[in-house]
Parts: sequence; C-alpha cells; structure tokens
Amino acid sequence: MKKIINNILFNESLNKLFGYNKLFNNFVTLYNNHKLPKILIFSGDKGIGKFTFIFHFINFILSKQAKASHDKENFSIQFDSEIIKKIKSNVEQNFNYLGCEKPSNVSVDSIRELKLKLSKKPLNNLPRFNVIDDVELINLNSANALLKLIEEPSDFDYFFLVNNKNNKVIETLFSRSIEFKIFLSFEDKKSIFSLIKEHLNLESNFSHDYLEYSTPGNLLKFDYILKELRIESLENFDDIIYNLLEGFKKSKSINYLNLIIFLIDIKFANIISTNNKNILKTIEIKNKIVNLFYQYNNFNLNMLNVFNQYKVYFNHVR
Repeated sequence: MKKIINNILFNESLNKLFGYNKLFNNFVTLYNNHKLPKILIFSGDKGIGKFTFIFHFINFILSKQAKASHDKENFSIQFDSEIIKKIKSNVEQNFNYLGCEKPSNVSVDSIRELKLKLSKKPLNNLPRFNVIDDVELINLNSANALLKLIEEPSDFDYFFLVNNKNNKVIETLFSRSIEFKIFLSFEDKKSIFSLIKEHLNLESNFSHDYLEYSTPGNLLKFDYILKELRIESLENFDDIIYNLLEGFKKSKSINYLNLIIFLIDIKFANIISTNNKNILKTIEIKNKIVNLFYQYNNFNLNMLNVFNQYKVYFNHVR
C-alpha cells in the first residue's frame, strides 16, 4: 500500500485533473447508465495521467454523498475528505490498490489478501473499485491468481488495470478485459504540462524543454529528483549518471532509472544533431547503454560494473 499513499501525497499538490475533462464526463455517463465495463485496461505511456484520471473518477463516484465531494466543475479532489483519509490509512472498504512495480511487486499472497477482502460485501451501497497498477509487470503466477478474481466480478466490483506498456500484458488477463487506450499528442502534453507548472508554481529547469522525450507526470518526478540532487544542466554527465545510479540503489525507485534514460535521450539527440556522420553507430551505442540500465534493474547487477560499462560504451561517441 506504500506506493498508493505516495501517489496520493504526490497528487495532493496536484489535485486537479488536466486535459481529461471530456473523457471524465464520458466515464461518468457510462457509469450512470450502468454501461461502465467491469474490467478495464487503461493502456498508455507512464506519466500521461492514467492513474490520476482513474483516481479522480473513483473519488467522484465514492464521494457523491460525502460532505467533501469531488469538485466536478473544477475537476479537483478535496483532500480533507473522509474518503481520502480512509484511503491513506488503507481502511476504505470501497477502494483496493495493488502495485506491480518494484520493489513491492504483486505476489500471489497479496492477490489472496485481495480475494479475502472481496469475499465481504461493502456495508454501504457504493461500488468497490480495485486498481492494479503496472499490470504489465505482473508475473505469471500472480496473473493466474488475479484472473480467478476478475473472471466473475460481483455486481458492485470494478477492476481497473493500468498498463504502462513497459512489457506485454499476459494474454489471459488481456483477453478478459476491455482495453481503453490513452494517448496524448505532443501539443496535448505541452498544454497539460504548462497548466501543471502554473498550478504548482514550478520554476523552469532544462528538463522542461525536452517534453518530447517523456510525459508530464514523469517530468514532475524528474523535476523533484533534479532539484534534490541540485542538477541544473548536463555538465559533468558521468557524475550525474553515477549519482542517479546510487539514488536507484538506495531507494529502488524506478524514477531514477527513468530519469537516466531520459537524460541519455537528450544527450544522444544533441550528439546526433552536432555530428550526424555516424548516426547508425551512435544509435547502436545508445541502445546498448539503455539496455545496460534495463539489465541493471531486472537482474540486480553490480552498480560499479554497470557504471564502468556505461563509460566504455559512451566513450565511443564522445
């Protein structure tokens, strides 16, 4: 439950929903007309607002009769509401969350715990929403256990699976769900990020100029890390990569590795733009570096060995 609390705390300063007003209203209409699918997969790049959209929608439905209801007119969540407090404390009976991203991958035991919760009907007459985040990272055993839960949902249960496209969703899960693809054009991303910057009074930094390599949500997470490590430019690039690798080693937060890949994209785009004689070779080296960092995450490789191998690759294009 730790990740969901972190997500909510993050969204507490980002309590407004930007760019999804029409989609939000469409989902409310589907629900009111009893046509909202019981099992939905939301597919799209990480950081484009899928989870934020889902959480706003769930909050709207569950807080309809509460004292601090969802502000639909301004598309904002009131974080002093009882429902939000209960979700933070993991005692809200109409909301369950499982996250598949490391370091707290969904296990068969966590699916069993969810099954136990779902065996009990909510005491109120409200629907129960079950969110499975990073579902593309779920392992086969956990997926099979989850499949048994979603095959015959109760009248009041809804399952929202979040697919960040970091891997292929296990076919049996995919086949039992209705996929809803979420896509933002570059202009959409610029518009949303501009609104977010204004809402949060964010000071500009160099990363904000490279939205084409990421998403608004990721840029906000990158912004926090860059400020925390006092990184203001791409100077001393090797030192930046080393510090981010250390940050990942200590925290196990994938945001550090995602930031490394983002900075690598910027660095190599600049290299290609200034020296386009060996584009294919440069792209090949970049792919080797990116793959190296993915292996570091997937196979728990030695950090120093990974850093030294990165420098060997990178020296070929300096």
